[in-house]
Amino acid sequence: MELPKSPAKTLVKKAPKPKAGQAQLFFKGLPEDVRFKSHTIPESLERAKGTLYETWFNALQLSPHYQAICETNEFPSDEAKSTFELFGDLRNVTFDTWWIEVGYGIFAEKKPFNKVSINNQTDIFGEDVKVLHLEIPLNVSPKTLRAQFDNLLELHHPHYKDFDRWQASTAPVRMESRKLTSVSLNICLDVYRLFLEKSKKGEALLYEIGEELRINPKLNVVHSDKAIEVNEKRIKMSSAVSEYLEKAKNLVAHATEGRFPCTDNHPWIERQTRAARKSRYGD
Repeated sequence: MELPKSPAKTLVKKAPKPKAGQAQLFFKGLPEDVRFKSHTIPESLERAKGTLYETWFNALQLSPHYQAICETNEFPSDEAKSTFELFGDLRNVTFDTWWIEVGYGIFAEKKPFNKVSINNQTDIFGEDVKVLHLEIPLNVSPKTLRAQFDNLLELHHPHYKDFDRWQASTAPVRMESRKLTSVSLNICLDVYRLFLEKSKKGEALLYEIGEELRINPKLNVVHSDKAIEVNEKRIKMSSAVSEYLEKAKNLVAHATEGRFPCTDNHPWIERQTRAARKSRYGD
């Protein structure tokens, strides 16, 4: 999507950044295998690519609501204003540049993650026994330890069954815990991006968008298809693309107001009524 070049007048309030040279940066939105490791700013950029962090950035760049904010310096809601003050003007800027200048600062945890430490101690018989900081003896079978530790967690952890890592986040900007991935959301944004491009040239046919992006290759029309098969495929493809498109519209609207990832119905988005069964579909 080509974004306007006129600058917004609002001064962006940037989140406090770690001191120069600080390497202890932690991010709850990174993959679990690296989530609990510290990162330098350049390292965090490489880790953030392809994650929901980048997807949020892309959603805001595609959002007509956020674009209007950048153009007019007017805000449709207090939440949208807060989002702009944190993310800044995203026109004509790449994710890499934005992350180095702004992104890492609003997503980094203010406090590092606590770790379970290991100490060497001696038991009452004077023998060395390696135990965890929580006084869990390592000379007991793992099966027994897991059962005991699980009982302790259930007894003492306030969110044993419903822990939400984002509720425990200390970052200036938090995501929501939802079963949405960057892969599925990027498909929605790809559909929305192509829909906007085609709409500038005339009617955007949804089945053409689906075929171009190969949303469902089985529904792409082939030369051997009969007329009735072509029509049926286009109906199904249009329906699938319509769902992605509606999710994308809701996604960028919520992203503009600082909720991410969220594809719930947003009041700014006009609800679509199910179209009649025909082969040509627009918005």
